[in-house]
Amino acid sequence: MGSLIAPFLCGVAVIATPPADEAPERADVEPTAEASTWNRDIAEIVKVRCLGCHRIGGAAPFPLQDHASVANRATFIGDVVESGRMPPWLPLNHGFVGDRRLTALERRALTTWIAAGAPIGAGEPIRLDADPGGAETSKNVLALQMTEAGEIPEESGPAWHRGELDQHGVMLPLENESMHRVRAIRHVTSAPQAIRVASLVFDDTGTGRYLDERDPRVGFLMAADAGVRPSGVDGILLGGGDGLRWPDGFHTEVAPNSDLVAELHYRPTGRIERLQERFELELVPQDVESRPVRWLPVGLFRVAIPAGTRSLLSTPETVVPVDVDLVGLSVRALEICVGVEVVAIDADGVETVLLEIDEWDHHQRETYVLPACRSLARGTRILARFKVDNTASNPANPDSPPVDVRRGRRTGVLLVMLHVAAVEGLSDDALSSFGGDWVRRRGQ
Repeated sequence: MGSLIAPFLCGVAVIATPPADEAPERADVEPTAEASTWNRDIAEIVKVRCLGCHRIGGAAPFPLQDHASVANRATFIGDVVESGRMPPWLPLNHGFVGDRRLTALERRALTTWIAAGAPIGAGEPIRLDADPGGAETSKNVLALQMTEAGEIPEESGPAWHRGELDQHGVMLPLENESMHRVRAIRHVTSAPQAIRVASLVFDDTGTGRYLDERDPRVGFLMAADAGVRPSGVDGILLGGGDGLRWPDGFHTEVAPNSDLVAELHYRPTGRIERLQERFELELVPQDVESRPVRWLPVGLFRVAIPAGTRSLLSTPETVVPVDVDLVGLSVRALEICVGVEVVAIDADGVETVLLEIDEWDHHQRETYVLPACRSLARGTRILARFKVDNTASNPANPDSPPVDVRRGRRTGVLLVMLHVAAVEGLSDDALSSFGGDWVRRRGQ
């Protein structure tokens, strides 16, 4: 169990997840007896683990595309890798697609290289070329782009609630006459060093249009829920990441006449940034069988956290209504949240950890996708625990000194969305209405 949450648990049977320092099962660089070199070992590690953000025009503040750039920061890179701050990846438990953490062998190769003085190795130093990707031309891809550019301010301003304003909503119409089946979403941002997270929901209620029309600016500054559907229910994309792709055989169902509503979270860069976002939706071909991904919510609608306190907040249990396959999880939490744990409890009372995070970062969140679905039987109980720290010692606390935090949100202030698909087709109707009914029933 994670160090932040485990001390609060007792009297329960737990199926342990692999320790955080165990290497995920994937291809790796095999270090030799001699010191690692840039050309033989390190360039490939940097290409795979770092180049998505650390490239010219990327999300990171500096590129790492040649030996000199990496060698000049070698000690710093070693420190942030060893501490787990880089590459950005929040879950402690393994088994998710795109796990960006270095494996034990990769860390060892990097450590020996730094200790040896960052040698180049034989030949001219390799330069890494990063292709950020361009417009998708496949006939199965629908591209949506803001027709008018907006602005991200140079500094955060006060929000309507206590705390800083760091979000901007945008609405992009699909103008689809029939239902779409979306299996992957890619976000191309105009402000890669400012935009950190895109939280998405497909909306056929007109909520996004209403919010957009009421705000004279490009986009809107309110939270981007779509009625009873919370922002992020159709995916949360991390800036600099690879986007969201469901496993083969699964898709997000988009009703006719829908809009894509994106809640963009940013970190100001100190200068005004141009905002003109593009999203590319990869559609499932008509002749391919696929199951719709629905959502099971677990969360708290209102919280009251006094200044200077730390708490472990547990949600009511959500009971899985039909046999489902779990394909992913998304989390929404406050800035003062420092840990999240999601567990499934079977008929015998045994807990299985589905997701464990002990250093939550509001600006590093994303949807975590399983490479192969995981079965959850009807009647399985789902519970989430959120560790919150409203003290001055929490560096993520936006208020200094701390203030009482009282928040409410109809779709959940602290929320986990389980992305699931019904095992039996006849069960999909009950599953498709479950999330909305949950919000209506509990979010009054």
